[in-house]
Amino acid sequence: MAKRKLKAALLAHQAQTSEKKRRDRAQQALEAKRFSIISGKTSKSKFTQATKTKSKPIIPFDKSDTILLLGEGNFSFATSLLLPPHSIPGERILATCYDSEEVLYSKYPDAEGNIKKLKENGVGVEFEVDSTNLEKCKRIGKGKWSKVIFNFPHAGAGITDQDRNILSNQHLLLGTFRSVHPFLTSSSSSSSSSSSINPPNHNNPNSISKHKHKHQRHRSSSSSSSSSSEHLSDIEPDEMFENQQPQSSLPANPPLSVPNKDGTILITLLDQPPYTLWALPKLAKRPPALCPNTNLPQPRYTLLRSFEFIPSLYEGYEHRRTRGFKEGKSKKGNEEILGRQGKARTWEFARV
Repeated sequence: MAKRKLKAALLAHQAQTSEKKRRDRAQQALEAKRFSIISGKTSKSKFTQATKTKSKPIIPFDKSDTILLLGEGNFSFATSLLLPPHSIPGERILATCYDSEEVLYSKYPDAEGNIKKLKENGVGVEFEVDSTNLEKCKRIGKGKWSKVIFNFPHAGAGITDQDRNILSNQHLLLGTFRSVHPFLTSSSSSSSSSSSINPPNHNNPNSISKHKHKHQRHRSSSSSSSSSSEHLSDIEPDEMFENQQPQSSLPANPPLSVPNKDGTILITLLDQPPYTLWALPKLAKRPPALCPNTNLPQPRYTLLRSFEFIPSLYEGYEHRRTRGFKEGKSKKGNEEILGRQGKARTWEFARV
């Protein structure tokens, strides 16, 4: 009797255990199915979101812009603007660097060839231009530039102490913001006014012809615009055409117009320390009252946008460090800015 009861209890226990295992398996299958659905939806959602947020690379200028380049190294960025997809007319570009011509060529051996190409295509080139003191360069006319571009600025002071290094570069940025302010175009200016961005290039007959045509028209008409008068006053007629042979009847192009829009300044840095410690957006939006090392008021800017700087968009562009390039020791191409912890990023600011 006792054996039968024990056997019955054992069978009942086995049945309960089997049923429990069945229920557990069913629950696990249900959970697995639900997890699979969630995962599928999540993956799809992420893919959709990535697809939606992925946009075309940003090129922040077009052929209508007048472009002032600050702090050029080997001038390869300037030459890239002449090529597709940009194809900016050379007469609408003024490329500058901080170094003297002699020092520049010693630091960047490929700069001389690039500058030759620029001049042949009507691009203005100026040496020894301090981005914090643009007033000293007469060729940079106030209110002429719709895009001022400073790629990878660096004070190059060689300071090993990080805090002092950061401060040195912050002063460079603040000084540049102050100096650039009056040289940007304004939408309030008359769209009908026009002015030449670059004086004639004696290596380019077309450039000489159209500037000569403009100068003759200025002398024969007392109603010429004041902007044209200001530009031509920087160039003496005898200097402009000295030793030049009479030009053939080449078609004279109209003077270049300055865009009737608010100009912006674009600064590109690596989005990683120590560059992020410079606090670029904060310096632009909430600067000190006075510009460092001066008694001049520090203007404020607003951040319009920031976007990834993609070197491959600029054919022939090769990044160079402020200290120069040495064959066999320095990194070639754009190795200095590609494959780093942070990507190169451009911030675009407008005056407040």
